[in-house]
Amino acid sequence: MADAALVLLVTVAIAIGFFLGRRSTRKPNPTAIPLAFNKTYFQGLNHLLNEQPDKAVDAFVNSLEVNADTLETHLAMGKLMRKQGQVDRAIRIHQNLLARPRLDVEHQHQVHLELARDFIAAGLFDRAEMLLKEVISESTQLRSIAQRYLLDIFQDEREWNEAIRVAEALSLSKYVKGNTAVRHDLSQTIAQFYCELAEEAAQKNDTGVIRKLLERAYSADKNCIRASILMGGHENGAERFKQAIRVLSRVAVQKPSRLADCLPELYKAYVAQDPAGGFNQFVNYVETHLKTHPSTDAMLFLVEQLIVRSEFEPARRRQANEILSSYVKDHPSLAGLGQLISLQLPNLSGPVANDVRSLQGVVSHLIQKRMIYQCTNCGFSGRQLHWRCPSCKQWDAMDRLKGKDVE
Repeated sequence: MADAALVLLVTVAIAIGFFLGRRSTRKPNPTAIPLAFNKTYFQGLNHLLNEQPDKAVDAFVNSLEVNADTLETHLAMGKLMRKQGQVDRAIRIHQNLLARPRLDVEHQHQVHLELARDFIAAGLFDRAEMLLKEVISESTQLRSIAQRYLLDIFQDEREWNEAIRVAEALSLSKYVKGNTAVRHDLSQTIAQFYCELAEEAAQKNDTGVIRKLLERAYSADKNCIRASILMGGHENGAERFKQAIRVLSRVAVQKPSRLADCLPELYKAYVAQDPAGGFNQFVNYVETHLKTHPSTDAMLFLVEQLIVRSEFEPARRRQANEILSSYVKDHPSLAGLGQLISLQLPNLSGPVANDVRSLQGVVSHLIQKRMIYQCTNCGFSGRQLHWRCPSCKQWDAMDRLKGKDVE
């Protein structure tokens, strides 16, 4: 990594030397100030070749005066340092620029923006926030870019109310796409912020505001899957089971692949609403859905509930076996096979049972390694649902893998 940074720094150094050479040829007197600059430049190159990057950076920065023509070169070096993880050097470069009296206001804002990015990279969010707010309030040209970075800070700091405020302001701005000016569409992201607030309220048992927050999530994005799942849980908690079934059933229509994520709450609602026949209604609902939208995870949840019921309704185990056998035949998967082996083991004995038990161990080991969710934006995969992808930071991009992609 250090070697790569050194190569890149040499490249920038050569570019600076080329710039100085061109600049000196335009001067009527080539023995004037440019020679002093070139002397400092070559000192910096010497430091660089002697693997003294700190002294080299200082020499290169000092060798090039700051003006409208050279500002981009300084900024390029600062970005290079930040990209290579040399955040302290990037900060020094940008702070050095701000110390120059000849920098006009718009260029100061540009440097403030880059310095804020340095602080973000260093984890100094308070300093970055202060600079970004200054750019937002004073620079029309850089306002949208600064709002984007400020939004990232509030998301990482989980300051959801502030994130909503910035996202709504950013939604009012426009950017050029092709030859057309279009608005930023952050409606889905804003809905996720309200869902985060609703989950925090649920953890505090503040039931009075949960519905309001989720309704605001729906206002931002009427197709928000997460809001439907949270609302279903909220309705169950308030013993409004019919409403919970209606809200959770909406998920199957909005995004069939996510049915398995709402089945636990849907199961509670069906059984609580009708203790006598609710379970059969739940089984029929899931089976009907699986005929058009196969889902191994949804099937396994159904089978697990049938096995639990078999403790006081023995026929339920046979029902689970029949349903799962039929499903695995049409939609083979390791997870389905593993559950089917578990159902069959009690009926086996002797060497056959030992062999099947060994097979079950191998299958279980493979199942533990399988990925369940994958980001549709960057391809990140994992066993746990993240509403915000840990890799690309995209909201609601994680979807359940299905079919052969699961194994």
